[in-house]
Amino acid sequence: MLLHPNDFDRTASAPDGRYTARLASALVSGGDSRIHLDAHGRNRYYATAMPSDAIAYGSSTISSISDHAFATLARRWRDGLEQPMSASDYAEGLATIRAGLAGYFGLEAETAIVFAASGTDLEYVGLAAAHDGRPLTAVLLGRDEVGSGCVHSAAGRFFSEVTATGARVVPHTAIDPVFAGTELIDVAVRDRAGLPRASAAIAAELSLHVERVAANGRRAVIHVVHGSKSGLTLPALGDVERLVSVHGDDMIVVVDACQLRLSAPVVRQYLALGCVVLMTGSKFAGGPPFSGFAFVPGAVRSRAMPLPLGLRRLANRAEWPEDWPGAGALNAGGNFGLLLRLEAAMVEIERFAALPTARVTEVTSRFSHHVTNMVRRLELSEVPGAEGISCLATETLRTLDLSARWPGCDFEAARQLHDHIAHQSRRWLGREIRLGQPVKTHRMNDGRIAGTLRLSLSMPLMAELAQLRGEALDQKLENDLALIGAAISKAGTTTLVEKRPVSIL
Repeated sequence: MLLHPNDFDRTASAPDGRYTARLASALVSGGDSRIHLDAHGRNRYYATAMPSDAIAYGSSTISSISDHAFATLARRWRDGLEQPMSASDYAEGLATIRAGLAGYFGLEAETAIVFAASGTDLEYVGLAAAHDGRPLTAVLLGRDEVGSGCVHSAAGRFFSEVTATGARVVPHTAIDPVFAGTELIDVAVRDRAGLPRASAAIAAELSLHVERVAANGRRAVIHVVHGSKSGLTLPALGDVERLVSVHGDDMIVVVDACQLRLSAPVVRQYLALGCVVLMTGSKFAGGPPFSGFAFVPGAVRSRAMPLPLGLRRLANRAEWPEDWPGAGALNAGGNFGLLLRLEAAMVEIERFAALPTARVTEVTSRFSHHVTNMVRRLELSEVPGAEGISCLATETLRTLDLSARWPGCDFEAARQLHDHIAHQSRRWLGREIRLGQPVKTHRMNDGRIAGTLRLSLSMPLMAELAQLRGEALDQKLENDLALIGAAISKAGTTTLVEKRPVSIL
């Protein structure tokens, strides 16, 4: 097996320089345009194909590969980077990752694991699982707090001009005639002031949509979020359970857990309810962009109809279970870049799994403490999370409201601020700073969308921090957050007009 909890070297040495360029090139292959690097060696989210020395608290958006994962892959593939990968080798590699994921999450043998090149692509898995001959209506919860392309892929449409298989397509057209009539309904997850809506209210609205959809002879694909872009989990698991018990086969629930900020027992609870669960390896897992995997419960898998032929332009055969109806019609090729990215994510998942619970708890607790101090020092505020819900998502991701300090800071200004930090922080502070992109959470008094930024922990960052104890851990977090605060303040003075000076250190 390529991957096993005891198979990785915790003291990974740097790879031979002659392999690094080959590996970096392979890591950015097999994806859509978002993965391509610019002249400066970064993709559109500022991530690099090589490990970076950046102070990186931006895993809510994307991560660069860690030194440890890069060195592990370089050693593992040093004799295979220039050789074409056969379809059988690709299938064997994905089978190994399936086994690793099944072990980490404690999945039943009947659970299907489907791979895709991004979280946005995973939406097609939910549609394929829901397809039973009836036209579909996708009910998307919190479109501003999930992947931006999901508004298209959740409705069965292409979201880019080129797919991960290299097929050229027409954006926003149906991936297959089966999904040409798919409807999309948008349900808000927050109110105008940015407060998360009550779980019961969201569940009630979703229930009404299911009833109306069923009355029209359609089947509903209900999207819920567990760890949205701002860390929201809505509706609560209990309300999801009630939706399932009331509506049965009139709907299928797709859980957008693409941040992967949830525990294995919670994943199993969703699967037991018949939910399809979507996750990625490039957010909390800290693997390189882009990779994704979906878990489909055995009961759903057993009733699946043959895959629409349109998926041939989106997926390879080995990325779907070999016994899934219609999977044999998919292309028999491979996607070496996707396999590498998934392997890197598994390296981080296995490292994280080895951390004692007490160390994880201490790291998340001290992270929260130092973020709170930085927010107070900069006279910012935080976008509120859902009341009464505490989980890995709330403990590892915090969303800052910049408009509290800069009343004129709207969403577009925050995007400029984020861009300035990514490009100028090394010149300003001697270290590159990477933060999570702005997310649309609420409107200001004048109706404009408020500017935000996000701070988050990742599995590799937590593995690093967990090696420190007591004062050393506090000192590391204090230093990191001081530099992050300085970068935010400097970018604010560059981008915005401050009303008053604020001490940043």
